[in-house]
Amino acid sequence: MSPGKILRVWLLVWPIWLSACSSNNVVLGPDQTLYQNGQNENRIVLEAAREGVFAGQGEQRRAVRVLDQAPLNADQAAAVDHEGRALVRVGEQLTMELLKGSEVRVEEYLPEAETVEIEVRQSGGIVLYDLAEDANRQQRLTVQTTYAIVQATGTRFAVITEGENGLEWIVALEAKAGDLQVTAGDTTETLTTGEARWVTRSGAPGPVIPAGKNAEAWLGQARNSDPEVILSELLLAPANILVDTGAIPYLAPPGTPFDFGRDTQGAVIATLDSQGIFGNPNYTLEDCNGDGVQDVAVVNGLIDLDFNAIQARVQALDVSVFNRTAAGNGSLQVFDAVDDEIGRVMLEAGPGEIQTLSVRDPRFFYQARLALGDACFLGLSLTPPGETREVVDQIQARPITENLQSDAVVNILASSADRSTENGSFQAPFVGADSSAGPIDIDGNVDDWDALAQWGLGWTTLATITHDEGCSTRFPDAGSLTDLSARMQLAFDKEFLYAAFIVNDDGLVTYTGGDERLFLGDSPQLLLDLDLNSDFDEAKLSADDIQIDFLPDTGGPRAAFWQLSSLASRPLVDAAVAVTPTDTGYFLEAAIPWQSLGFARGQGDKIGVVVSVSDNDTPGSNAQQCIISTSPNRDWQNPTTWGTALLMPVR
Repeated sequence: MSPGKILRVWLLVWPIWLSACSSNNVVLGPDQTLYQNGQNENRIVLEAAREGVFAGQGEQRRAVRVLDQAPLNADQAAAVDHEGRALVRVGEQLTMELLKGSEVRVEEYLPEAETVEIEVRQSGGIVLYDLAEDANRQQRLTVQTTYAIVQATGTRFAVITEGENGLEWIVALEAKAGDLQVTAGDTTETLTTGEARWVTRSGAPGPVIPAGKNAEAWLGQARNSDPEVILSELLLAPANILVDTGAIPYLAPPGTPFDFGRDTQGAVIATLDSQGIFGNPNYTLEDCNGDGVQDVAVVNGLIDLDFNAIQARVQALDVSVFNRTAAGNGSLQVFDAVDDEIGRVMLEAGPGEIQTLSVRDPRFFYQARLALGDACFLGLSLTPPGETREVVDQIQARPITENLQSDAVVNILASSADRSTENGSFQAPFVGADSSAGPIDIDGNVDDWDALAQWGLGWTTLATITHDEGCSTRFPDAGSLTDLSARMQLAFDKEFLYAAFIVNDDGLVTYTGGDERLFLGDSPQLLLDLDLNSDFDEAKLSADDIQIDFLPDTGGPRAAFWQLSSLASRPLVDAAVAVTPTDTGYFLEAAIPWQSLGFARGQGDKIGVVVSVSDNDTPGSNAQQCIISTSPNRDWQNPTTWGTALLMPVR
């Protein structure tokens, strides 16, 4: 049955259903005389209207039989499973109806106070709240949900959780102006009768969405069965916004959000990321594909798209891109309400070609990120259900030579000669049971590595500054400590590549973001060419060229993996990382599974390597102010500037 048919059916039965409702939404449970027989009017009681009702939590949790009542103490939970239904009465002031796997706990109840205060915590499911009005004194209800705080006086409302979409709906069923407030993300908004707002883990409450009797009818269906559609599909139409970059008169500075494609459904909020993918991004307006429309040309950049201001369901996104470099140097990611990745698609178009990057999913899209190495953003479509919608219908591609700087080809040809030994030459001893060198334990102790030094070339110093956007900056109160210097070693066995770093740093400032850009802070780094035999002389990136960054945070060290040719990143969760503070900086060691890298390497093999350490001396910022490296010619986009490491045979 379609949502429209459901709505028509419920509008027909609405008068019948409404006539069966008391002032507390529905026929309120098995006992209508609870407070008419001289019992304490200020107690909290749970009534089971169906099977699947529970009182208490943990080992004290017990089932409540149908038609039974269970007194509850403050801070004692009442819950129902997906099929259950129950009522919780809090004195004469509040009735809560529990449906669809919900749980509530009355955390505070002050019935004798001048203002009756009730505080409730809700987890999941659907709960209908009916707070009675009292002409003699004020009654105030505060509900803490997973994502919001709801405050009410004399009102009837519902909190509906959509776990699959990471959101909650707050629906005002009966509420005068000022009766119902919703707070999320430090922002408070109001609701009146027939209005709804959504809330998610982050950000302010969503815009007002007309709910009317649609929500009442949906709740009536949810009371006794599973609704044909989730509430979001009933209240929100599919997003339908089509816009190209010709709508942008000028580019906002990086880091400054701006409207992109505003219409009656709202606007996409776009932000040019100030850090880009590996620092120093470039964004300009130019007509990349010769169609007479200004496009956003991006080099080493990220464009973040926010859909939270759109009063519609975003479940399909099409983004058109004109590529100006090798295939694979870009991607489109979409995220849900809790910033988990829903989907990712790679830029596979060749130089001078246009590709529409498309993502479809039943889950709602809240954010998207477009990463481009050297390409142009042409426009986007928030597309209703159906096929991919091309933002640019006719491709007018110019010869690719017009899109290259004149010296780019010269640089590529020049760099394809044999690699220079000055880029670094390393030996990685084989360690473990079959080796005289013994094993490496990832425990934050440098002793294993000092002992290993005799089997290879020992500690190698990172001697050259290869990136300077603040190398002269000193950490506050640095005193006589060295600003930045480092030494490194490599080792391997059948399962792992091992790396160790002794870093002298006058102050530790690590990356504070939640993504994989660990290099925007103090961070050791490996650039690895894992299939050196097949592309030794190639100056361009390929699938075997990767970057691994390490976060030297003693509270939670971690590693991040970057596939450089596609700019795709992921947490390297299988890597073991340990870090130990020292008087002059820190020691970090790591074991990286070969399997996680996608390449198996053994004794006698050679791999391309650059070892670097990034430095940030400005607390409170995420920045890559300085890099020192083993290769004076380090270029992360050109593997021929990297050094070579020999995986030494067993001794």
